[in-house]
Amino acid sequence: MKIRQAYPVLSAVFIAVIIFYLMSCDSGTGITDPPPPQKPDTNIYGQGNGKLVFFRTQQIAGPVTISISSYTLTDTLVWQTDPVCDSSNAVSIILPAGNYGVHIEGAIFLCNYTAAVEERKCKLLNYTNCNGGTTGCYAMAGTWLRTDDGPCVNCKGLIVQFQNGIGEVLYTPPGCRFPVSDIKWKNFNINDCTILDLARDDYGGSPEYQAATVYFFHKDSLNINGQSGVIPYQRIENKDVSYYKKYYNNGIIKPDVSGTRLQPLR
Repeated sequence: MKIRQAYPVLSAVFIAVIIFYLMSCDSGTGITDPPPPQKPDTNIYGQGNGKLVFFRTQQIAGPVTISISSYTLTDTLVWQTDPVCDSSNAVSIILPAGNYGVHIEGAIFLCNYTAAVEERKCKLLNYTNCNGGTTGCYAMAGTWLRTDDGPCVNCKGLIVQFQNGIGEVLYTPPGCRFPVSDIKWKNFNINDCTILDLARDDYGGSPEYQAATVYFFHKDSLNINGQSGVIPYQRIENKDVSYYKKYYNNGIIKPDVSGTRLQPLR
């Protein structure tokens, strides 16, 4: 009799356990679903990109152009303090992460950098006085006018044409010690900005080549810094003007020592 009375109790307990188990499964305390995927952080510069901001804190003569990748930017501002990285007034560019060559040029300013663009990051580049960069070297092909005597009396106005790896004298002013057809320059190395410069004594003899450094102010203005001293030149032609050679010393064409152009005699 007691066993029969226990059946309803046992049944009720069994049913309660089954219901609790089913409810546990439904509520997630048993089998759980994976958590929803987290939303990735948003890159405000675009997937895989970063940003560079260029600025200076001193004035630089002439317009300043900044070349990077296939882009050319123009900077006209002088900052008293470093700009905020995302300032709308600062000259900036967004690029895919990687290393880029940067070339910055003003009227008398030249500087080169290797800049690293990092994903998600904005980086400031202060190019004042070429800080952290190198002045670099341009190709020397063209015709160059000597704009000062330097260590050589009467040599202001000397004209040297550089092509095919050598610089030949095309015009020599009266009294200058370098005659026409002298090979004034040779062995120009654009990687380290060095050249061999011909030197002569006061009487035009004893020629020898001296190692010199080429210092560019911009692509059309340079100094030859050698053992004899510092000699300034300006590029007056970027093309082959060797056909002028026969005219220089026949009085048909004279050099314009201001360095702007070639002038016929009047």
